[in-house]
Amino acid sequence: MSGLHWQRRWDPFRELQREVGRLFESLDPFPTARRVYPYPPLNLYDAGDRYVLAAQLPGIAPGDLDLTITGETLTLRGERKRSEAVKEDSYRRQERPMGRWSRTVTLPDRVDSGQVSASFAHGVLTVNLPKAESAKPRQIAVTSGGAC
Repeated sequence: MSGLHWQRRWDPFRELQREVGRLFESLDPFPTARRVYPYPPLNLYDAGDRYVLAAQLPGIAPGDLDLTITGETLTLRGERKRSEAVKEDSYRRQERPMGRWSRTVTLPDRVDSGQVSASFAHGVLTVNLPKAESAKPRQIAVTSGGAC
């Protein structure tokens, strides 16, 4: 023989399974829900006197993060580094995106940028964004008396 060795024999059932899998993938009603985004998922919520942003950043070191606040926008930048022990061509499935990413979030109101703080624990970045005095609700006293 000429040295050609087939690793697997042709299996019609394996081919049928592969084609059925492709058919179901093409009929997926929520393809965007399964899409992998290079930037982290986050939540932003109103906590009364401040906004809190929580971003999932597994596998990223705090030193690989950069936060910038300008006016009503917060920009997160980082890099998810590939393990040097694993060669690029050895991956058979890769769902965790690697490389640099950037995400800009528009905040609902102005914040006091001098009081912004961030902490990182268990792969979650938490950013506390105190509301600026002009953005906080204030009580207006109503008096009785003359017409305006």
